[in-house]
Amino acid sequence: MYIVLEGIDGAGKSTQTDLLNDWLESLGYKTKKMVEPTTSDIGKLIRKELKNPDATGDINQQMLTLLFAADRLTLKEEIMDAKGSKDIILISDRSFYSSICYQNNSSIDSSWIYEVNIHTPRPDLTILLDLDEREAITRCDREEAFENLQFLEKTRNNYLSLKGTEENIEIVDASLSLEMVQENIRKIIKEKLDL
Repeated sequence: MYIVLEGIDGAGKSTQTDLLNDWLESLGYKTKKMVEPTTSDIGKLIRKELKNPDATGDINQQMLTLLFAADRLTLKEEIMDAKGSKDIILISDRSFYSSICYQNNSSIDSSWIYEVNIHTPRPDLTILLDLDEREAITRCDREEAFENLQFLEKTRNNYLSLKGTEENIEIVDASLSLEMVQENIRKIIKEKLDL
């Protein structure tokens, strides 16, 4: 099974991914954590570009869209082996939905992002950790150009709009305590895995 945690910077994806992974392992599931960008050469280039002050500019956003799509393909075989299976659970911190929501300036049409990600596997389940952008910004280290209030507000709205257009997306309130957020994630997973 391919499970993805999504949300704006500061929503707690990394922490909740770790907690979810530990819980599923304690239940006897074989799991693997993934993160985008990956540690591939393409992923390293992306991480460097995310710290570029011009990362939210038109050309940089277009370039990042293509780089992220290429980076995702490095994971494709592993994801396809796990999709739909309960034998192994891949838990990813981000997916192509991040591109849909983050590469969000006027120079990019979302249909183009879908097109360049046409060979990217879709998650079996996406958990959107929703957090007000004003709270999220207080949790960010502000090392990346995307970590500013106006950008995160637009990105959050893009995420929330996915619920009406995409399948298998569940929204979890990320403003609650760490424990409550994890408990709400687990409820969704229990239903998905028939636990």
